[in-house]
Amino acid sequence: MRQQEQSEARQKALENFILLVLGASNKKISLLHLEKEVFLLWNFHPLVKDFIVFIQHYRGPYSKEIEDAIRRPFYLENCWSYSYPKNSEDISGGRVELTEKGHLQYLKIYQEVIRNEQMLPILAGMKMVREMYDDLSIEELLLLIYDTYPEYRKKSNVADTIDLMKATLAKGLLKRGKIDSERYDNLVAGN
Repeated sequence: MRQQEQSEARQKALENFILLVLGASNKKISLLHLEKEVFLLWNFHPLVKDFIVFIQHYRGPYSKEIEDAIRRPFYLENCWSYSYPKNSEDISGGRVELTEKGHLQYLKIYQEVIRNEQMLPILAGMKMVREMYDDLSIEELLLLIYDTYPEYRKKSNVADTIDLMKATLAKGLLKRGKIDSERYDNLVAGN
């Protein structure tokens, strides 16, 4: 029974974490963006590693737990809506958006979580990550992920395409102030 309780607590923590990430910006996001942004938070704070696992996959870091929770939430039913990609060429993984019920649940959980000092850096990180990465194209986001975490390129079936586009992608990131000139040079050089 103890193992089942741990599994249930882990699932509830995962769904609450997803809700907090979604609520940090409260706008529609691709499943790929959500997953990669959670991956960045996962690397940022060890507490997140307690209930999420990432593996190398076709589009970089992948978490089956996140995908399953988005498509079939157990504890937070109807707190977000998920729509599948429009066609098989779409690598976004579909779109996720908070519902009205989800927004109210977010406010409730946020008020509980903000009292925990350990969670303050994570909450700030969620907001920062959403602000920084939400408006990137999928290709721009993957370029930055693959550059920072090259081990996640290994199984990627889009890394070669991203490499072919990296100069154009990096130029766009520089122009919009998402990266500085040093990072631009590194991205273009492939370092």
